Amino acid sequence: MKGLDRLLTPAIGRDEVVRTAMAKRALRHWEEVVGEGLSARSWPDRYDRGVVFVAVEGSAWAQELRLAKPRILERLRSQAGDPTLFTDLRFGVRPLRPAGPDAADVPTSAVVEVEAEETRSIREIAEARLKSWRAD
Repeated sequence: MKGLDRLLTPAIGRDEVVRTAMAKRALRHWEEVVGEGLSARSWPDRYDRGVVFVAVEGSAWAQELRLAKPRILERLRSQAGDPTLFTDLRFGVRPLRPAGPDAADVPTSAVVEVEAEETRSIREIAEARLKSWRAD
């Protein structure tokens, strides 16, 4: 992994991009980190410079997760293999996204049908997403 970091960091030019990719990889294991019961009522919505914003089904579940915050952070750090990658968790009552293998990689505002994306170029997909984000 260190060899890949040495190649990617200069190529990308930003260390934070590499850290975000590592965090998203760890967040794919949300169910393992918080357990089946809490994962059914919460989902990591986004990651920003060490902070994970978690969508939660209701305020009671948000409180439950707040109480488990130290344990969750410890498990996320362990999952990532980097004790500095996750610094805080913030919980908010929002609609949950369907959990899927790449759900942590897709922004919540980018609701695009997979079939349509498979037939378009990357540029067309990016332009469609930009238009939908500007409309919000």
